[in-house]
Amino acid sequence: MNDPVRVGILYSATGTTSTIGQAHLQRAQLGIDEINETGGLLGRELVAVRYDPASTPARYAALAEQLIVRDGINVIFGCYMSSSRKAVIPIVEKWNKLLFYPTLYEGFEFSGNVIYTGAAPNQNSVQLADYMTSSFGARVYLIGSDYIYPYESNRIMGELVMQHPGSDKLGEHYLPLDATERDYAAIMQDIRARQPDFIFSTVVGDSTASLYRAYADAGFNPQTMPIASLTTSEAEIAQMGADVAAGHFTAAPYFQSIDSPANARCLARLRQRLGDDCRPNLCWEAAYFQ
Repeated sequence: MNDPVRVGILYSATGTTSTIGQAHLQRAQLGIDEINETGGLLGRELVAVRYDPASTPARYAALAEQLIVRDGINVIFGCYMSSSRKAVIPIVEKWNKLLFYPTLYEGFEFSGNVIYTGAAPNQNSVQLADYMTSSFGARVYLIGSDYIYPYESNRIMGELVMQHPGSDKLGEHYLPLDATERDYAAIMQDIRARQPDFIFSTVVGDSTASLYRAYADAGFNPQTMPIASLTTSEAEIAQMGADVAAGHFTAAPYFQSIDSPANARCLARLRQRLGDDCRPNLCWEAAYFQ
């Protein structure tokens, strides 16, 4: 039998998380192309059936069911935010299909129908907490987007930081996914009054750039009070500009600057296809290797 093997792709090309969604799409398509160039899956072409969930959890769920019921798909690669993953899990469990999830996540979850390939807290939060507390201090201010992952990730970071001498949680705020620089400016005034040792950000999507720009506009110094994040990657840095991002910290299992022959070959293939404007990042890497 030489019929194509079809897989579902659910990454957002539009909406508030489309910057990362586009990275997911680029890397998944590169992986599919490379598989097909080397003969496919046992001689069968791998074909993507792709829909745009537009960064909306309910649309992720509806399109996952459409892929399974109408398109006859058994395996889906997709989702970015934990809220979108949790919307899709009941669908793949109901039909006993498989979801490959490429994003860092909060842990404390298991489904036999999900392959989790993003970093869990023991692979990023623990290391970031140790570094920030030893380098800057243990008085933290938490800022996140208003959905599941930031709440859980901030809870974990708070618990990790509180294990260190002199620790204190000085503030915790959650803003909508479409928060603007003006929305973050008020929080910057509270940070100025409280003077934490560092800020922990679980802001995602387009508002990430707004947070860092509000920080820069407030005149804060990242050498003495930086932003630490698990969700700020090369893609968001490209949005905000390197001058705004300089001096802040991210913990992740992948950065495009990794100096290895395998990474160099991979980046060369990607840029040959997409040009030099593509922004490889932690989610891009997971969408490829899975």
